[in-house]
Amino acid sequence: MDMLAGKTVAVDASMAIYQFLIATQTFSAMGKPGVGELRDADGNLTGHLVGIFHRTIQFMENGIKPIWVFDGKPPEMKSKELDKRKEMKEKAEEERKDAEEKGDWERAKQMAGRSIKITPEMMSDAKKLVKLMGACVIEAPCEAEAQCAELVKMDLAFGTATEDMDALTFGTKYLLRGFNSKKEPIVQIDLKQVLEGFEMNQEEFIDLCVLCGCDYTHTIGGMGPVTAFKFLKENGDIEGVLKKVQELNDDETKKKKYMIPEKFLFEESRDLFKNPDVIRDRDLLEKQIIFDKPNEEEMKSWLINDRGFAENKVFNGLERLKKCSGKKNQTRLDCFFKAGAMISSTQTKVTAPKGKMGKGASAAAKKGRKSAM
Repeated sequence: MDMLAGKTVAVDASMAIYQFLIATQTFSAMGKPGVGELRDADGNLTGHLVGIFHRTIQFMENGIKPIWVFDGKPPEMKSKELDKRKEMKEKAEEERKDAEEKGDWERAKQMAGRSIKITPEMMSDAKKLVKLMGACVIEAPCEAEAQCAELVKMDLAFGTATEDMDALTFGTKYLLRGFNSKKEPIVQIDLKQVLEGFEMNQEEFIDLCVLCGCDYTHTIGGMGPVTAFKFLKENGDIEGVLKKVQELNDDETKKKKYMIPEKFLFEESRDLFKNPDVIRDRDLLEKQIIFDKPNEEEMKSWLINDRGFAENKVFNGLERLKKCSGKKNQTRLDCFFKAGAMISSTQTKVTAPKGKMGKGASAAAKKGRKSAM
């Protein structure tokens, strides 16, 4: 596939918002050395709004209809992972302050990106802007990437736009990555090709992702992705892998190599991927997937007067949006950005992992995006 014109894409809003906030940080603040962030007159962060504003226009101009999907309440099993992330953000904030005191602005900017916190108010503003622009919002009951995948499985969207590989584990047919780069090409990962390359079905793929690491449970100590893949192919599922590991650990002639976590919640994790908390009511979803004309006056008033947007930027953006109204755009996806062609997994055979896999389905993605169209 070399174009998305005329297609609807489910967008993981939370992931995009983090990217926008990081991308709009600078090395100066108020004309002095420091980490600068886009804020309105009241000090509220606005980088995410700038990103949504321009990204939505880019989508529309290229004939792509975006469904912005927002996270709901995270699953209880993710609480430890979220606590861990919170601690990492707090540590990053401390390192940022230390780097600023030392004048290490590059390090300070890096730590500022890691310490970003998205508030409910920021999410509310993001939803408001999307609606004012005439695009649609869906609030997922739980994980946004799971709801995106569900929209794709129901053929209400073509693919999922996110950097989160878990969208593949949740079963999205196509994963679309790289929209945040103006230099690198868009990457399309075809789940069917990934499964064929791994010679697995979706259930086996989910087990592989759980073994390699997910947000819901710990991994088996000492077991890397290559071993996980090998053991899973030889033993069929995680239960079989655990039996194999126990046999190896019971061999007194060999050093104990693998450590099974005390609370290895693989069954619960597997179930979360197979049966996520998502909206499945087609009629309800179709009522929410409505694309309309932008609300010009309210958008101008709110962005310019309340959120500090430059008047000419808003006016120009509105003009671009109005030109998209009713337009049957046949722009190729490789024109979405000025540089690069589209990269797709559909032109290459996906093979078993030979090196490190990241969390979840990252190995599949790494192996599924190797050839240009």
